[in-house]
Amino acid sequence: MKSNVPLQAYVPGNIAAWVEGQARKAAVSRSQWLGTVLADLYEGRLRDEALRKGQAQLRRQLAFVTCALDAMLASHPDPALRERVHEAFRRKVAALDGEAGQ
Repeated sequence: MKSNVPLQAYVPGNIAAWVEGQARKAAVSRSQWLGTVLADLYEGRLRDEALRKGQAQLRRQLAFVTCALDAMLASHPDPALRERVHEAFRRKVAALDGEAGQ
């Protein structure tokens, strides 16, 4: 069983009143309410950091795939294929941009 450690903080009166009101609404003590809020903030920060790391990895993978595909298109027997793919991509991006603007 984890033991709780007391933590004292001095806050302005309006913040103390807000905490008191929120704890009362949740039917828990101020300490429990603050502990939950702090834990949620900390866990949320950890999730955000993990998400950023995942996004960075995804960007690296997409960059590799993009370069590999472009190299494959450049060496394809049909020299016009690469340009047709690029043009199709430009049209798709323009269409997506148009949808986002609506």
